[in-house]
Amino acid sequence: MRKTGLINAVRCLLVLFVAGCNAQPAESEDIMENTSSTHLVILFNVKSDRLSDFLPIMEGVNSAMASEEGFIAARVYRDVDDPLSFTLVEEWASRADHERHFDAINQSGDWANILGMLTRSPDMSYNDVL
Repeated sequence: MRKTGLINAVRCLLVLFVAGCNAQPAESEDIMENTSSTHLVILFNVKSDRLSDFLPIMEGVNSAMASEEGFIAARVYRDVDDPLSFTLVEEWASRADHERHFDAINQSGDWANILGMLTRSPDMSYNDVL
């Protein structure tokens, strides 16, 4: 495994751990702790000249997806040592719910816009809570 791949894998595990530890309760159930839901982890590496375009998207991710069917919550983390590196953890009721959302942002051109802000394709993975 390349050093970068190992670093990203460790970062994913750390983010998933922190998301579980710092979840805020929502009535009787914890956000980001629903074991029947699916979690999508996306690692973004942003071009320095596009950071001012990328930040508002990440800051508004919860409000932008709040009305999406099956969307539960999202958290964005910014790497302390690499401020151009971000990790987005989204929780969805099901993988199918996220796939519908992803198809919609592809069709609208929003995903292509985000890709244009990155130095490379993002690393994406679906994850279940153990």
